[in-house]
Amino acid sequence: MGPKRKPDQSPALHPLLDPFIQICLLRKGPQDLPSSRRLLYLALGLYALSGVVLARAYLPMLQSLALGLSDTLLLTLMTGSLLYLQQRQARLVQTLAALAGTGFLIGVAALVPTWWWALVHAGGGEADLPALLLLAVVVWSLVVMGHVLRHALSAPLFVGLLVAVVFYWLALAVQDGLFPIPE
Repeated sequence: MGPKRKPDQSPALHPLLDPFIQICLLRKGPQDLPSSRRLLYLALGLYALSGVVLARAYLPMLQSLALGLSDTLLLTLMTGSLLYLQQRQARLVQTLAALAGTGFLIGVAALVPTWWWALVHAGGGEADLPALLLLAVVVWSLVVMGHVLRHALSAPLFVGLLVAVVFYWLALAVQDGLFPIPE
């Protein structure tokens, strides 16, 4: 017999991933992560990698690499600036690790609909279902980002969501300006 667990306690998928999964499920916040630069760098690296793989669905390799790295840099700059302006710099490592780690997991969830959309779109077919799935992933991403940011800012959820939408809009504007999707 294995160890007993409480009925509402789910088993950990992987000790490293579980805190990020819990944040994606809105059960934990960035303050529940260790303040570890190693974890931060790992999360940022995985976030960049997921950005490259997602962009590879519609961009050449070098542009995908540039997009993944620029998106990671932008996330770092926006988060750092926001926390600096709010005089909450001490929360940067955990907040950025939470955003990057959850961003990686959501990026993994977006792989199938992104590549599906790209393949159907390139073939000239109707891409309604993959587009709808992508929309659901974007909404989930915004909710998770808003959840993390509200904890980082000690603010209500709607403030976190508003900041998440601004972050998302800025990231899209930069991506569209630097790496337009070919028609």
